[in-house]
Amino acid sequence: MNFYEHQDRARKRTKIIVFLFIIAVLMIVAMVVIPVGLISEWSPGAIVISAVFCLLIVGISTLVKLGQLNGGGHVVAEMLGGTQLQRTNNNSSEQKVNNIVEEMAIASGMPVPPVYILEDTSINAFAAGWTPSDAVIGVTRGCIEQLNRDELQGVIAHEFSHISHGDMRINIRLIGVIFGIMALGITGWIFVRHIGPIILHTSSRSRSKEGAGGAGIGLAIILFGLFLVICGAIGTFFGRLIQAAVSRQREFLADASAVQYTRNPGGIGGALRQIGGIAEQYSLAKESGQCNHMFFSQAVSSIFASHPPISERVARIEGIDTASLPDQVDVQTSSGHEQISGFSSTSVKTSVQEASAIRDKRIIRARFTINNISPLIRESLENSWSARLVMFSLLINAQDKKQQKLLKSALSDNELVELQRLLLLVNKEEESSRLPMIDLASPALKQLSNKQQIVFTKTLVDIIKSDAEVSRFEWVLVSVIKKHLTGNSLQKLSKGANKKIRSLSSDVILVLSMLAYSGAENKEQAGIAFAHALNEVGLKDKEICGVNRCNMESVHSALISLCSLLFVEKEKLLRACGVCVEHDGVITVAEAETIRAIGDVLDCPIPMIG
Repeated sequence: MNFYEHQDRARKRTKIIVFLFIIAVLMIVAMVVIPVGLISEWSPGAIVISAVFCLLIVGISTLVKLGQLNGGGHVVAEMLGGTQLQRTNNNSSEQKVNNIVEEMAIASGMPVPPVYILEDTSINAFAAGWTPSDAVIGVTRGCIEQLNRDELQGVIAHEFSHISHGDMRINIRLIGVIFGIMALGITGWIFVRHIGPIILHTSSRSRSKEGAGGAGIGLAIILFGLFLVICGAIGTFFGRLIQAAVSRQREFLADASAVQYTRNPGGIGGALRQIGGIAEQYSLAKESGQCNHMFFSQAVSSIFASHPPISERVARIEGIDTASLPDQVDVQTSSGHEQISGFSSTSVKTSVQEASAIRDKRIIRARFTINNISPLIRESLENSWSARLVMFSLLINAQDKKQQKLLKSALSDNELVELQRLLLLVNKEEESSRLPMIDLASPALKQLSNKQQIVFTKTLVDIIKSDAEVSRFEWVLVSVIKKHLTGNSLQKLSKGANKKIRSLSSDVILVLSMLAYSGAENKEQAGIAFAHALNEVGLKDKEICGVNRCNMESVHSALISLCSLLFVEKEKLLRACGVCVEHDGVITVAEAETIRAIGDVLDCPIPMIG
């Protein structure tokens, strides 16, 4: 099963979560309504009020929690007490995890996710976010200090698989669902610990009949609060049950994907053996209970385990008999050297089919590409101030007077001096390093304030429009950067991602026409490339668009509409794009960048081509 099938299956699993949530809420409402009905002799008013009361608490709590988490993965990481790792520092363990995350992101065609560290001695990790663009990777201190590079790479690969499989979106929604179900118990404790005692204390200071009546009300509120606490405890039971039902099989899949990504079963297997050899792994913050399903291994103790047994996970990874493993797996680390073997393909079609499958040779190539970028540029990509200037350097022409005038009005004198220094360095870099530089800049650019991001993207657009023409790379750069910065904004547009190509055929034709023209020497060649691509998506007898219609703004608008396609339909479209650029037997860097940008806009990461 590939990325696209995983994504569509993830959407179906979301429906299962909603179904289980409704069942759990109905059971909780029944637990409240039945006793109220018995006490009130089944008064319709009392029953309706108690039912509405429960539904409001659960519903509002769920919506509020999801609203808090709408900001993306960094919100979850900060909720768990994580702090963002600096891109470069003197701590070799921290730098090791940063390097692994960068390599795997570049190899898979994803923006580099920020890394958060949880100051905890247990070995654990998580991925959080709505889409790859707003994802973060979280690791505990124990994870980065106790695991060797192979083991840490296996754990990070496991988390990247959650990103590519669409599990993060499910996980965040599950946090909201569990919090909503637990909210009844929280409300009960508020009645027991605060509201009831306050009324009792106020009443005790009065000797009047009103005071005695107030004491009775206070006592009744405390008893009702205790009743809600009991209902909340049962609700928590259902929440943990949902957590376990949704999470366990996805962990097996993520383990298998980690082995597929790295070609090294000993890496993730060694990490699991380390965890299995440590008696106590439940030392994370109390908020971890809501997020237990997100972690690499069980974060809190529960009668319903959100993860399969360590021994079974190790057995599946290493292909051994489960019965031969003890309940507590002995510590046995993997070998210190990297085990690297596998394959890579130059075909766009293969890259689309293997979207987000981070093959070992792609990791090697990503590592080579990163190391081949000038150290001075890499250093500049690690903070938001200079990362902006590197992005400007990728666009500007030192001889263009309009651009120079625009930059003088937008930048300070210090920034202009630094920009000139960076421009000389960037011009010496190979074309193939342009997209990796954009990806490496992603964590730093995300640290800009909303106002700074608006000014930055506006300056980029102004630079591009200064010559009244948008080149292909200019469109690529702005599209990828906007996607990196906006994160889950397009996710809202694609909530109803259930359309098929035929229903959006005019947008598909426009995108394929643009690619056909850009890779052809004449209209006849463009027509041949277009016809082959059209056949790939199952459309026939359609005319190629006029070349004047194929401007980048129109294409971008078409791609926004195509975000509502089913993921398996997006796969067809991207394969058709590949056919377009491969028709002449040569894939240029510009064509590979365009395919990657199209994939980014559609929320479909494309691994390195070549």
